[in-house]
Amino acid sequence: MRKITDFYKGLAKKNRIIFWFCFAVILLSLFAIGKTIYRASVSKNPTVEKYTRQIRSKDSSQRETGVYTIGLYRVKEMADTLETIIKQDPEIKVRRVAAWSLGNIDIDRLVKFLDSQDGEIRNIAMEALIKLDRNNVSYMMDRFSGEDIETKKKILGIVDSLRKQQFNDNLMEIAENQQENMEIRTMALDVLKHTGTMELEGRLNAIFYNDPEMQIKETAKQTLDFIKNKEKNK
Repeated sequence: MRKITDFYKGLAKKNRIIFWFCFAVILLSLFAIGKTIYRASVSKNPTVEKYTRQIRSKDSSQRETGVYTIGLYRVKEMADTLETIIKQDPEIKVRRVAAWSLGNIDIDRLVKFLDSQDGEIRNIAMEALIKLDRNNVSYMMDRFSGEDIETKKKILGIVDSLRKQQFNDNLMEIAENQQENMEIRTMALDVLKHTGTMELEGRLNAIFYNDPEMQIKETAKQTLDFIKNKEKNK
């Protein structure tokens, strides 16, 4: 300390001003660093205990915030709790957010809810999967035959919006299935107008020549004609 004092006394007046200016800059820098560290320490991700308090709240908005934050930070320890909330919470909004959070943590656990005997839970799972990524409709296509008509319409609507050829085989299987609802078969053929290729020509002709339903026969021909025109105009 004495060396610093002697050094300071030996400075010219102008250099003393420079000394205090540098000292102030260093002090302010240290203050800024300390402030940043403090903010980081108080803004840590909420603890599991805080999540637990929120999701047990009687206030549905608090529960909704809690389950959303769990998914946002992917708190794996809360996956079992999220499954319980999806099944039991009295508020549909909370259950939907919980499904999104579960999918964000472990999508396979969310997919299992597509096999639920509870139609509302199946719809919640389906909505969450699509919200996470519309390409997740592939999980629903795998279970297509077991869904009710309204759910099938929703699935086909999503597939239509994606306009991807990866679903062409699934769509053809639906169109070829004579046990399927005729409206659903027609929808599948209509989607193929946008995604189908000439590789499907044989299968579409088979429907046109062999299917017992005139409406399906005509739609299959229209679909093939549409694909042919699309290929010509490329």
